[in-house]
Amino acid sequence: MKSIANYGVFERISSLMAREFGTIKRGSEEAHAFILQPIEGNLLKMSRKTGNRNGRRVIEAIKIALFTINGYLNDCEYDFSKYLTSENQDFVHAALMAIDPFTNEILKEALADEYDWNSADGLREYFSEPIKCLLRIEASAQMWMDSSGAEGYFDFLEEYVALTISDDYDMDFGAKIKNSEKYGKL
Repeated sequence: MKSIANYGVFERISSLMAREFGTIKRGSEEAHAFILQPIEGNLLKMSRKTGNRNGRRVIEAIKIALFTINGYLNDCEYDFSKYLTSENQDFVHAALMAIDPFTNEILKEALADEYDWNSADGLREYFSEPIKCLLRIEASAQMWMDSSGAEGYFDFLEEYVALTISDDYDMDFGAKIKNSEKYGKL
């Protein structure tokens, strides 16, 4: 049975997840680049593909991705019909393809020996880092929108990240390898 995500909880999902998993402080993103970069790259690729450059849609997509992960962690499924729109659904898919083993089968298979996808502890261990990265991207998108308008986040990505992003529309992914300080793009 699906649980309906009400608006109040939808708006607070980021703060709830930040409280539980922590956040990445501004200026320390480099240590998390192997997960941040695929997510941001996928968002930029999707923006280029669809022409949608509205940072607000990215923030909505991040919240939906966080709820999706929260559902895995708490063994429930959410009904996003009120929140999933034609403007944000591509960004949701792009973000989840970068980090979610249940959306991206290649990622799931690549990490099958690293994480137990059927255990709550295994899921928490795996998703801890992607959650922090999603929260950092949400904060960045909000900051760029506040300072440069609705397209500010994508202007930032085009200026500072675009050189590291391929020109195709293939979705990239990255993960922290368990018991290692190394992050890798699988």
